[in-house]
Amino acid sequence: MYSYICSMEEYINPFLITAYIKPYYFCDRQIETKTLLENIKNNSNTTFFAQRRLGKTALIQHVFNQLKTKQNTECIYLDIYATQNLKDFTNQLANSIYTIFPPNKGIGKRFLEAIKLFRPVISIDSLSGAPELSLDITQPKQFEKTIPQLLQFLDTQSIKTIIAIDEFQQILNYPEKNVEAILRTAIQQLKHVNFIFCGSNQHLMHELFNNTKRPFYASTKTIHLKKIDPKLYFNFIKLHFNTNKFKITDDAITLILELSCSHTYYTQYLCHQLFIYNTKTINEQVVIFILNKIIIEQESVFFQYRNLLTPAQWQLLKAIGKEEKVEQPYSKHFINSYNFGTSAIVKRGIESLLQKEMIYYDISAQKPYYEVYDKFLMRWLQRRH
Repeated sequence: MYSYICSMEEYINPFLITAYIKPYYFCDRQIETKTLLENIKNNSNTTFFAQRRLGKTALIQHVFNQLKTKQNTECIYLDIYATQNLKDFTNQLANSIYTIFPPNKGIGKRFLEAIKLFRPVISIDSLSGAPELSLDITQPKQFEKTIPQLLQFLDTQSIKTIIAIDEFQQILNYPEKNVEAILRTAIQQLKHVNFIFCGSNQHLMHELFNNTKRPFYASTKTIHLKKIDPKLYFNFIKLHFNTNKFKITDDAITLILELSCSHTYYTQYLCHQLFIYNTKTINEQVVIFILNKIIIEQESVFFQYRNLLTPAQWQLLKAIGKEEKVEQPYSKHFINSYNFGTSAIVKRGIESLLQKEMIYYDISAQKPYYEVYDKFLMRWLQRRH
């Protein structure tokens, strides 16, 4: 009787949609990776500006993977979307430092000694089973002093630390109104700690970093993350299907990129589902079949979107979805084509859809335009309405 043990890697779907594994499964971003590494090398902080689901987090993880080989360098990733106030932010920062550095030796041991006055509490996370640290502080003023002290501790160690803060715009929802100033003041004094800021709400991220009246104005270098070059994405898709013994036609790959608008998440998801379907020959008909399957599976979510919008907003979303790209939403042609009545109605609708992040305004394009954020929703709107 023979036994066969194979590594988990043999079963990896190469089109990742939830996590970063290694460079082999990561498409392009060579320029952005180089820029980020140069910024870190030169002690410059960086801010990402990009649409949602365009691969910001994966790019950060890719850069962190490159930095793993460097001595005296540590990387910390914070997703602060779930934080509600300065206390939550401080505890997440403290816990991340505690997680990165083993508490029984070196920096970890010195860290626990340094925060004794904050009465650290160690508990076990009920989901992961991992130890978790929080600080027993009750007064807001104490948290204002704690963040600079935590960052200063990192800065005085014999290492370079890179801290990536995802969903950074969440600080604008904190009840404390001076968070930006606290963080900006603390950060500008650091010599050995660099930051990467990114968030899913680009309107708020631009407000934080491009408004001349805000503390973070002109404090970072910026990366405008755009869609991956379709030619490079084409080669990436073909490589991974062929490597896994799929036969995929060039027309099928072209259709995948067209239907997903070469938007990273939707391209990856469509390829991911095609890979799962496991038909060894993929042509245009198979791509259409899988797209329809995805749309049907997500239809209940799309109906929920409709329930969250007014009839006028929904009609406007449908029109933008049908057009795919709308450069002049206030033109007579667009208004009359969809019976919107007046430009004022369209203006109110666009403002609301932008705020709800149902649509996106691509200001970086040669001819700026509005488009539906969710590409599968866009295809659903086109096919069923």
